Amino acid sequence: MQRSRICAVAAVMAAGLAAAGGQTAGAQTLAEALADAYTTNPTLDASRADLRAVNEGVPQALANWRPEVFLTGSAGKARVDIENNGTETLTPLEATASVIQPLYRGGRTVAATARAEQDILAQRAALDSVEQSVLLRAATAYMNVWAAQSVVAFTENNERVIERQLEATRDRFTVGEVTRTDVAQAETRLATA
Repeated sequence: MQRSRICAVAAVMAAGLAAAGGQTAGAQTLAEALADAYTTNPTLDASRADLRAVNEGVPQALANWRPEVFLTGSAGKARVDIENNGTETLTPLEATASVIQPLYRGGRTVAATARAEQDILAQRAALDSVEQSVLLRAATAYMNVWAAQSVVAFTENNERVIERQLEATRDRFTVGEVTRTDVAQAETRLATA
């Protein structure tokens, strides 16, 4: 459900961009920029890794229902002096196996499992928050680049208009309609642009 909201926001932003003139920042569309941010952002990767780590809490909590098996063993060599026969070498071997199956732990296993599941939900919410933050920053950066490109295009167009005005002012000066001051003012406007 959260991903569909994120996709809806991206679609609305892309539609707004298309309505505003269809310029793209760099060679990417907004959807491509958001997809790149979603797949390559290290903060988002770290948050996904945190979620994977928290996901391990449920199997660990459920492990308290499983039996515990303990195996121990020992081996050795012993020399025994026998009065009539001399010495005899013995090799004693011993092995012990025990199994402990918890039947009831006072509700600790159930509580630990419920807590681990709630931790997962909390971590998923944190991941959603990080995703939204990353995508918002990516969309903001994209739109800032788009706005800057628009300003540059406007400024370049304005400079061309002022150049034509300067040429017209110089022509009028040549004919004698305007003064040298008018030409200097037109040159200053061009330099400022």
